[in-house]
Amino acid sequence: MKKITKLAIVTSALALNLSAQTVSDYHIGVSSAKVLDKNFVELNVGYGANFYTQSNIFFGIAIELAYGQVDLENSKSADVVTSNGDFKLGYAMLENKLALYAIGSGALQGIDNMSGAGFGYGAGIDYRITDSFALNVEYKTYDMTSDKMPNYTFEKINTNFKYTF
Repeated sequence: MKKITKLAIVTSALALNLSAQTVSDYHIGVSSAKVLDKNFVELNVGYGANFYTQSNIFFGIAIELAYGQVDLENSKSADVVTSNGDFKLGYAMLENKLALYAIGSGALQGIDNMSGAGFGYGAGIDYRITDSFALNVEYKTYDMTSDKMPNYTFEKINTNFKYTF
């Protein structure tokens, strides 16, 4: 009986602690990115859902689609299309208006007729300006693999404006 009581207390404490405020968002932004040792600018759009627990733990998921053009040698440019999914885990403060978090991410990328895939990591900060609008900045780096070119690194710094609901 004592074990069942202890299990019930622990389960109740965890359930109460993990009840979370959910905030979904659509976001649009711009990224400073680097691929194949070339810097370029990406425009991105995405959707995310963030969860704020009573113990100020922040976690979220997001999907994003980005487009940019990178200048190559011989005055050529290549279209770069990137899609990624992120998992965020961190700490919220100031009544859930500010969140600092780590990011684990997976990405698929097309550079003209070449494609790559990889996993990455990063960090971010999310600031809710009002209940309906937020601003976030994230840094992510990926180790990408491709069958048509050597493995490469893809880095980006996002600045996003979010409509939250």
